[in-house]
Amino acid sequence: MLRYFFPILLLITFSAFSHAKDCQFDDVTFHSDFSTARLSTCEKLAKHEYHIGILPENEPVNPSPWFGFKVQSKTNTEVKIKLTFNGNNPRYLPKLSMNGKDWQNIPFETKGKEMWLSLSTGKKPVWISAQEVIDNQKYDQWLARLKAQRPDLHIEILGSSEKGRPIKAVVKQSPNNDEWLVIVGRQHPPEVTGAMALFAFSEALLLDNTLSNPFFERFNLLMVPDLNPDGVHTGNWRHNANGVDLNRDWKNFAQAETRLVRDKMASIVQNSGKIVFALDFHSTFHDVFYTMPDDHDLAPLPLMKGWLADLDAETGWVFKTVNKSASSPDRGIFKQYIADHYKVHAVTYEVGDNTNRQLIPYVAKQAAKALVKNLLEVEPDAFYVKQK
Repeated sequence: MLRYFFPILLLITFSAFSHAKDCQFDDVTFHSDFSTARLSTCEKLAKHEYHIGILPENEPVNPSPWFGFKVQSKTNTEVKIKLTFNGNNPRYLPKLSMNGKDWQNIPFETKGKEMWLSLSTGKKPVWISAQEVIDNQKYDQWLARLKAQRPDLHIEILGSSEKGRPIKAVVKQSPNNDEWLVIVGRQHPPEVTGAMALFAFSEALLLDNTLSNPFFERFNLLMVPDLNPDGVHTGNWRHNANGVDLNRDWKNFAQAETRLVRDKMASIVQNSGKIVFALDFHSTFHDVFYTMPDDHDLAPLPLMKGWLADLDAETGWVFKTVNKSASSPDRGIFKQYIADHYKVHAVTYEVGDNTNRQLIPYVAKQAAKALVKNLLEVEPDAFYVKQK
């Protein structure tokens, strides 16, 4: 590490819950004036060398340090940026965009828990982000495209988040159907690869007639793709606007977001519907399906293994299905709530942070195909646990 004898010219610090609009030095400016941005402290170390500190929304928090900012300079300049994450290791491989839409990986170095970037800057801003940006507006645009292609979809506003943002659901229902598939996503704001998989899975289910026609002849769909819009907007590491992990709130239901989905599912059941399967899309360090143990007495027992076996058979040449089953009765996790409350299978569909972006939609589409096949093979009464 080089030692610098330049004095620190400026240190700007913002609270973890605030967004700095500008962090301006003599010739270089850092911006966090866009949705999903997170930039907490700015420090000039030397000429064309800067330190950006990234703080979480609150603590304790799962260390998934999301960052996002723009850089521009008055003249074409090569800058070095040191990123630190409140004493945590970096998790995400940094991405760069020239327009905020198209992203690419960029070279970086690490020194202990620091991440170092070297950038070419100029008058046109350069976007830097922990992952590709999928903000709330992109969800709205995606839902509009789905609706345009399938006018029979109903986009329902379940209610408002803790900060008043709409919690939107896709509902596909036929009056003669009483069995429901439930899909949720983006409980954790940085988990962008999970969002990519949810998009591809849902598009296959809704837009591929070879899947959608037989599926919707029997089943209904409730999908809430963006459950934490407040956390997404502010670039949170994990939590919602109240500093709560939503995927630990499916026991206490202290947050508006989880209550809205709980109440919608309860309304389905009150109107003679039956929740038969649920998926929750996330991201982690590698691809894995978190399922419930065989001894949890779910209906029907072979469904989960049959689905994952069919997925493995179709994708095994390029993708290995990893199934980890566990019960977490007191942690407030979505899949546990579904299993305990509705006595049916639920899975946490985890996508690796760095999984190949071409592989993610391929596997998700095959997962949709395999799930439809296995659900259609289940007799309706088999979704009910038999009394022993």
